[in-house]
Amino acid sequence: MRNLYSYFFFPLLIIAAFLAGCVKLPTNPVVPQWDVDLNIPVVNRSYTLNDIIKKQNYIYVDTISPTNIIYQIRSNNYSQAVGVSQFVSATPSSSSPTTTLFADNIKHNLYIQFPNGIELDSAVFSSGEFSYTFQNLSATPDTIFLSIPGITNTNGQVFSLSVPVPAFQTVTRQSPIDFKDYTYVFPATKQPSFLKNSIWFVVEVKGTLGSQANISLTTSNFQFKDATGYLPSKSLGTKSDAFSLNIGNTADYRDKALLQNADLVMDAQYISPASNPFDIQVKNLTITGVRNDGQQMTLTIPDSAKTFIFSGNAKHFSFNQTNSNITDFISFLPDSVRVSAEYVMNPNNTTGSVTEFDSVKFNTSFSATTIMALRRSTLTDSTDFDTSLTASDRKKIKASQSAYLSVNVKNGIPLDASIRVTLTDTLRNPLFTLTNSTDNSDSIFVLAAAVDQNGEVTSQTPTSVTFQLDSTQTEMLSRAYHVRFTVTVETTNASQTPPPSVAIRPEDQISIQVYGGVKFRINNDNLK
Repeated sequence: MRNLYSYFFFPLLIIAAFLAGCVKLPTNPVVPQWDVDLNIPVVNRSYTLNDIIKKQNYIYVDTISPTNIIYQIRSNNYSQAVGVSQFVSATPSSSSPTTTLFADNIKHNLYIQFPNGIELDSAVFSSGEFSYTFQNLSATPDTIFLSIPGITNTNGQVFSLSVPVPAFQTVTRQSPIDFKDYTYVFPATKQPSFLKNSIWFVVEVKGTLGSQANISLTTSNFQFKDATGYLPSKSLGTKSDAFSLNIGNTADYRDKALLQNADLVMDAQYISPASNPFDIQVKNLTITGVRNDGQQMTLTIPDSAKTFIFSGNAKHFSFNQTNSNITDFISFLPDSVRVSAEYVMNPNNTTGSVTEFDSVKFNTSFSATTIMALRRSTLTDSTDFDTSLTASDRKKIKASQSAYLSVNVKNGIPLDASIRVTLTDTLRNPLFTLTNSTDNSDSIFVLAAAVDQNGEVTSQTPTSVTFQLDSTQTEMLSRAYHVRFTVTVETTNASQTPPPSVAIRPEDQISIQVYGGVKFRINNDNLK
């Protein structure tokens, strides 16, 4: 065995020595080159519909039923009161005819009718003016005594006065007596019932027997804090009042969201502290939505809600799509709502009671669950690159000649989506937007999620698009640190009339994944 080892080993040494002396080896060995792939993670992001449709004034999430969470457009409760104080007024002046009375120690009865045919059982004045003119036709002085049995002052004393009138002189009340806070009660035991429409004055002239005086009385500007009796039917005219909705950014959804299920509730009530209030009729009720730019939309309402009578009860109205155009009205999203109507007090000419505090009060609110068609809503968001992309990776991207970016989308929202992806630098300045080379479009169109006949999502819709980047874009890719997404959603076939409606639920989401890759050649330079 030993001889055999020497036999082979010795020749090998000789050959090795020979080669070492005769062959010159390279001093700079050449590193082999080969192509490798680098995967580029960019971003993996999901947006719920709640992210895209930001919560605005009047747009709420209805979470009453956890299994039925859905968007809801809902207003606050708005109140509006229309006073009827005009009804408890009798502003025209009324005068008694000039009456000549003798100084005969007899009390004479004079009457002045209430304006407008009013017949009062009782009342409290908030204002009322009384004036007189007394003319002494004799050569001796007279004194005129006057009382009004039905009117008492705040101390409960019957209104009375005495006025001296010199011979052949006329005394006129320069400033009317104000009946404010005085009380009127019809003196039923002494005043004939057929004169219930009049104020009773008792007048006596005292002076030289047989002397004469002319008496003239005037009342005007009667306003009552409250009144009971007969006040004839009276139109208060058309009253119009508006309340602001303060819709704020919800205006962004104007002409975009078409609601399917909407309703407006209106409660109307005649409010009066009186025990037997008069009936009141509301005629030609009109509800108009008004935008700040002057555009208007009138709510179409049934005849039963246009004209109605309160008879000591409240009225409740519910406007829905079967009896009005409420869906269009709420979709209009007005800045304010104006309620206008003519008010007729005591339309059936009966007796009753009324106070200056009486009013017709309207409470209104609207809501709409958003089984709806959405014209368009857009979200813009910015997010960082995947943190696993290292500085070394960026150097390799820069060394490559081309790259690609792929966008994978899973749409779980029942709305078509359009997605725009822009890469930005460290200062969020835009570098480039992904553009499809086939149609030069800078947006990715994504079909809506599949829905059933009720507009409910049944499955997500996937979409995948790959963008090839040129050398300039590849270089910019190496400097990209953020991604800006613009996500726009709208109902499929939103231009149809009416467009199809779907259930808009806040937890529905769309997922966006962006990744890419480059192929570069490893050599001595890019290994450093």
